[in-house]
Amino acid sequence: MIVAMKRLSLVALKSDRDDILNALQKAGTVEIIKLADGDVQNGEADAINARMQRLAESISAVKPYAKKAGFLSPQKREMTLSGMREYVPKAVETTDEIEELMHREARLLAEREKAVSTRASLEPWTALTVPMDSVKNTRRVHYFIGLCASKDVQRIREQEYLEAEFLSESATVPTILACREEDTRAVQTFLKTIDWQDYVFPKLSGTPREAIESLDRRIIEIDEAYTEAQQQLESHGETIETLQNALDAETIDADRMSAQSDLSYTAHAFMLEGWVREDEVEQTEETIKGVTDAYSFETRDPIEGEEPPSVVKNNKFVKPFEEVQTLYSRPAYGTIDGTPYMTPFYILLFGLMLSDTGYGILLMLGSWLYIKKKKPTGMSAGISRVLFWGGLSTIVWGVLTGSFFGITRTDASGGVFTIIGQFFDRIGIFPAWIDPMQNSMAMLGLCFGLGILHIVAGYIVGAVDRFSKGDWKGAIFDKISWVLITLGLVIGFLPAITGMAGSPIELPKTVTMPALIAAAVGAAMVVLFKGREKKNPFKRLTSGLGGLYDITGVLSDILSYARLFALGIATGVIGQVFNMLSNMLTGSSNIFLAILGAILCIVLVIALHTFNVAINALGAFVHCARLQYVEFYGKFYESGGKEFRPLSYNTKHVQVTK
Repeated sequence: MIVAMKRLSLVALKSDRDDILNALQKAGTVEIIKLADGDVQNGEADAINARMQRLAESISAVKPYAKKAGFLSPQKREMTLSGMREYVPKAVETTDEIEELMHREARLLAEREKAVSTRASLEPWTALTVPMDSVKNTRRVHYFIGLCASKDVQRIREQEYLEAEFLSESATVPTILACREEDTRAVQTFLKTIDWQDYVFPKLSGTPREAIESLDRRIIEIDEAYTEAQQQLESHGETIETLQNALDAETIDADRMSAQSDLSYTAHAFMLEGWVREDEVEQTEETIKGVTDAYSFETRDPIEGEEPPSVVKNNKFVKPFEEVQTLYSRPAYGTIDGTPYMTPFYILLFGLMLSDTGYGILLMLGSWLYIKKKKPTGMSAGISRVLFWGGLSTIVWGVLTGSFFGITRTDASGGVFTIIGQFFDRIGIFPAWIDPMQNSMAMLGLCFGLGILHIVAGYIVGAVDRFSKGDWKGAIFDKISWVLITLGLVIGFLPAITGMAGSPIELPKTVTMPALIAAAVGAAMVVLFKGREKKNPFKRLTSGLGGLYDITGVLSDILSYARLFALGIATGVIGQVFNMLSNMLTGSSNIFLAILGAILCIVLVIALHTFNVAINALGAFVHCARLQYVEFYGKFYESGGKEFRPLSYNTKHVQVTK
């Protein structure tokens, strides 16, 4: 259900502000509303934010070298807030060291890049046998140093006022030109007519070859220094927990500092406005009372124009499925929470989509182990529990439809797979109900039947919600009418539909006729009352006829449930194919090859079925969620709720023990 929210107004002394905010943050019950005249952030908050940024950058720098947590290691380590804060001074000191190493690495990389670039530019000039700094203008001679295209070499030689030295015969020729000082302008004009690129020797001593040798030695020194700095940085990988603990501690303080700027102040008091859950109002006031007696605490219901956050509250069984709903959208405040109604259908349809007992066992045990060891929080905790219940449903549907790691009663994969299939055939309870491979139409009919039940349930939930709000017209004319139409048409035409499918179901006219009459009554209700807010009879009738056209949408929704059949069949068929491929490795008459084939068969079976359960579990999760969001929620759900974000301990690495 959606929890009622209260608007809180708290006035207290300025001197008690920090203690009150600390207490509220520990309780985690109030979402603070920013007031128009809130103070700007102070210097202490700026300092905390700066430290947080430095800590985050340091964590990113040492993370590649930190010991990797095991897949089943707890998601967050438990620690008290005071214990976390003890890590801050050491973390700041470590951050200084890490930043110095990072800056050193950056300087070395920049210097190396410059040295490599300079070396590359000197490569064409290695034929020059005089020091580079000796090639410079004098009072009577002017030098031009550059690269010219090979096609222009002859033209240069033809210039009588130029002395040229060509240092190679490449496509781009390193060239040194010399002329009398009075011919400088003429040479400059001439160079503009050819493919010429000026070059300036780097400020290095010796010949280009000697400079290159010096640069090579420097590059080696840089590489050694960089390796040393990197090793020192790697040694800080073991400090990552210290940095993470400090970052979470600073995050908690930063959130509280941010809340300070959201308050309104007078000379000696402050005012806090916020949202608090109705069932936590008393707890919140007790929290304030534990700090001071000098306060004013008032709550009221939301008024028109205000947008309270949307919070849902469900029992332990339903709660994990709130995360599935959140992936779509939160319910709008004051509407209906779809989680309790969606949960049984989600479990039912998830299992039908996967429908393999072996895969269900793997999924259920894997989820249980993940929850037990990892101790996940937030969305990952909810999703892992959803998969646990989905695994249980898959086990049941696997028994009903007769699939165990792709093995069925009529298995033809050969080897041990056929033997297991024959065992299933002898005990006669696997499948206990329908074999989708042998009776596809019955399985498809079951999927459509569950889809119709799902859709009708959505209309009924919407009708009950309308009745609870006193909107009996909306409940009857907008919801119940479609229940009558859907069920009436399905039951009325069931014999004809099943007859065309080759598996006729006979129903007496005492059943089909009342069903068709009910459908007609529902259609009449839609036509006559869909546009009931319009006073013009013609517009009202037009609106009603347009509303009746929605029957095509209902039929389309029903057809969507064919995905249940398709995914269920696909899981089993793919599993069978994997078994057949694996079995091809066995059966050799050579004892060595037989043993090797058996080992490879086991390895391949494990790898392929692990892949199959992972990809099909993902498909079942996604497609089942889609059926809830579109076909089910579309009948009653109002989305767009705002998330409730109370001032609390929002940490990433540590679970704060209060």
